[in-house]
Amino acid sequence: MRLLCFLFVFCVGFNFVSADPSHPNKIRVVIDAGHGGIDTGAQSNSILEKQIVADVSSHLKELCSDKNIEVILLRTEDEFMSLQDRLAKIEALSPDLVISLHANYSPDRDRNGVEVFVAENEFTVKSSYFGTKILESFKRKDFKTSDLKSANFFLLKNLKCPAVTVELGFLSNSEDMKYLNSEFGQKFLAKQIASSLD
Repeated sequence: MRLLCFLFVFCVGFNFVSADPSHPNKIRVVIDAGHGGIDTGAQSNSILEKQIVADVSSHLKELCSDKNIEVILLRTEDEFMSLQDRLAKIEALSPDLVISLHANYSPDRDRNGVEVFVAENEFTVKSSYFGTKILESFKRKDFKTSDLKSANFFLLKNLKCPAVTVELGFLSNSEDMKYLNSEFGQKFLAKQIASSLD
């Protein structure tokens, strides 16, 4: 039974990579840096979620430049974009995968690590395939993660393609902040996501 499950997930991933018939191994990935403009997202003192996810997005695009992946940044400036506008812009791009980046905050200062969410819809299996790959890439580096989670976030449930939301860590946790608020850490976070797209 386990073998059948593995083969099913492998085939889903293989079919995904072959999504563009003109470039059999090329995939289009939209990176949604959450928040922006007047919507700062979570914050810790002067450290803002919107800036962290924008920085990680830029590193991710750079890291994928030599891969057979077309990375499109949904937000390249510090601008506000409504969820409806994000949805319309993404759908116009017809991506194979959407990765929405965020940073978390919790009253529990000990809570930390990467969390990945998918929606329950027609794309759940494909979304879960890539969500799991992202989590495994962090686990291989002994980075704290949770199990893949289900969520009814607006973009996840309304997009007509596989999509995941990645919470890169907790602004409220001192260990996570070492990664979230440093160039080295942001490049590490981007690298683990990029490696999951191979």
